[in-house]
Amino acid sequence: MAAEDSTPTPADINEEYEVGETLGTGHFSKVKLGTHRKTGQKVAIKIIQKPTGNKISMLKTEVDILTKADHPNVVRLYKVLDTPNILYLVMELLTGGELFDRIIAKGHYSENDARKLTITMLKAVKYLHDLGIAHRDLKPENILLKDTSEEAEIKITDFGLSKIFSDDVAGEVVMKTACGTPGYVAPEVLMHENYSSQVDLWSIGVIVYILLCGFPPFYGDNDNQMFRKIKAGQYKFLAPYWDPISADAKDFVSKLLVVDSSKRMDCERALKHKWLAGTTQVSTKNLFEGMPKTKAADDKTDAADRGSETVEEQDMHSMFVDFNLDRKASGMDQLRRAFELPSETLRLKRYKCSLGNQPGQLHVTTTHLCYLGGLGGNKKLNIPLKSISAVTKAKRFKFSPGAGHSIKIGLSEGNTHMFNGFTQREEAYNLICEVCKKAGVALAA
Repeated sequence: MAAEDSTPTPADINEEYEVGETLGTGHFSKVKLGTHRKTGQKVAIKIIQKPTGNKISMLKTEVDILTKADHPNVVRLYKVLDTPNILYLVMELLTGGELFDRIIAKGHYSENDARKLTITMLKAVKYLHDLGIAHRDLKPENILLKDTSEEAEIKITDFGLSKIFSDDVAGEVVMKTACGTPGYVAPEVLMHENYSSQVDLWSIGVIVYILLCGFPPFYGDNDNQMFRKIKAGQYKFLAPYWDPISADAKDFVSKLLVVDSSKRMDCERALKHKWLAGTTQVSTKNLFEGMPKTKAADDKTDAADRGSETVEEQDMHSMFVDFNLDRKASGMDQLRRAFELPSETLRLKRYKCSLGNQPGQLHVTTTHLCYLGGLGGNKKLNIPLKSISAVTKAKRFKFSPGAGHSIKIGLSEGNTHMFNGFTQREEAYNLICEVCKKAGVALAA
């Protein structure tokens, strides 16, 4: 469980920093805002309840790595205070949010933008590899922005699963711990083989694939299906989503998503690839502008295989929005953390819809209605079922997004929320009414 708010901050921290509000919480930690008393510099103070067993060594590795690293695109660690039960890390404060949120909110995005991001990522990971550090959990959630400015630097964060490695007589020390995140994990990890820092290059390949089309290369109805495809290196550059993308970019991705890690590009070779080396011109056309609304019949299987609810065409922006929402709340644990739901809460169904002009997803659970917006940032609305007084169907406002009609949720204190653009409004309406009834909520007639 997260560190308790009542835990007093040690004098060594208080003397140097004014400790402020809580910025976030995790299973064994929380993050508070800190202000340096002399310079006024804002920092993030990570307060970690020390785990037991082998997790202590994992924690020590994270601290060792962060202390060792000094790179503009790697989060900085300023101060460490070790106490018997709690570890305090004073870190660089990152206020710009996640990279993918920024891309979606910006609205203009090109292959050239993806190329620049890829170069930055690779240079930072090469720096880590040269130090003898493998990240082992590279994913969009761990790529943050320094601040909200237009040209904010990206920062690689969260080294909780990283491991220091160094050369041995064979040329590399292998790592055997199975770790990583489904969808980004390298095939050699899934096959329980010895593996090296090359796992990071596979993850970069997955991230770049997403950056270029708005959805991931490996999909399945469950993790086992996805893992089978990863181990086989089974993915496609699906039309029409990949039609605007250059052959050089596709070649770059294909040389990273290689099952045999010895044949996969390392950072140095990747940075010399023709897509990144600047030898050819890269398109600056906005990939979010849309695409032809046609679809070849043989693509329908691929779309269904990818887990899409429909084979209707989507532009890249909407694909990116859907992917971004799914990665934040696809699992029940993620949903509970995102909305601070009771541990017994279960999700019954999620629906695409909009709140105002913000497209997103409405998660119907056994205790709350949880709305997560998709246009960047963390727009969330959490409605306890006990606070609902009425659920009614309504006509969609003329200028609201989406194809379906609306559902209006009335609250006992008098407020209302109008969710628009349901493609499955009848089902959503009936389910919301049913869970309210089961929760003992008496809805107005």
